[in-house]
Amino acid sequence: MDIKLLDAFRTVVSNNSVTKAAEVLGVTQPAVSAQISRLEASIGFSLFARNGGRLTLTVEGQQFYTEVIHALGQLQRLDRIAEGIREGKSGRLVVASHPSASISFLPVMTAKFLRDNPDAHIRMINRTSEEVRSFFPAASIDIGIAELPVDIGGVHVQKYAHECIAIVPNNHPASAKSVLTSADLSEEPFIAMPPERMISHRIREAFAQEGATLNAIAEVDFFSSICAMVAAGYGVSIVDAWSARMFKGLGLETRPFRPAIPYEIGVITSSERPLSRLAQAFLALIDKSLNEKANDQGSVQQR
Repeated sequence: MDIKLLDAFRTVVSNNSVTKAAEVLGVTQPAVSAQISRLEASIGFSLFARNGGRLTLTVEGQQFYTEVIHALGQLQRLDRIAEGIREGKSGRLVVASHPSASISFLPVMTAKFLRDNPDAHIRMINRTSEEVRSFFPAASIDIGIAELPVDIGGVHVQKYAHECIAIVPNNHPASAKSVLTSADLSEEPFIAMPPERMISHRIREAFAQEGATLNAIAEVDFFSSICAMVAAGYGVSIVDAWSARMFKGLGLETRPFRPAIPYEIGVITSSERPLSRLAQAFLALIDKSLNEKANDQGSVQQR
């Protein structure tokens, strides 16, 4: 069905006049009348009753007009969607992330992205790093964020590393120092990561190298949970910079830690599927966010 005929019909009805419709459309009155006649011939029923030069919608015409308004509205929506896809501002993204990113920097970053791209739809999946890595190169995931190493085929990994942060409760004696070491936290009640996590081994090595005692009183899977426990006033720990920043001011103090302990994550995309413009824009914002937040707390390296 010719969209121009539908548009002419809508314009005639909305202006209640063929003459006015012709002015709006920038054509002659006979041209509009011919379009209406062609539309009626196409659909097989009359749209208007003609009484002394006046046009009145028939019952069928009124029913058809309601559907035409809906159909043309959908076409306009498709035009907006196509423009958004072309400009990288609309579409659907699926982002799978390990808990640290899902709880710390991703929510704020995603909210900003959606404010700037209101036609975009993002699904966030919160899983362990092992599960995130297993998703790829599955076609259902656009972007993944997981702890390193990422040793799987068919993917591109943008790697980031930054220094971990020491956290202690407010008014803890160690907060008097500008930089904390293993000796400062030796024998303190320590909220640790489980031993199967790479970061747990690095923290234990840092204490061992200095001859300090790591007094692990609890093992907790998520940095955010560790921060919440320390903010509640018991225990100290070493966590990623993003989680430390999120909880800073909510009951804990953050300090640089020496010797430096790197925390490494990778942003994963398929190397076998092209990224949409929307995904490329989201990746650029992830890169900016990771660098900005890490630099607020310590050094960051992108590899």
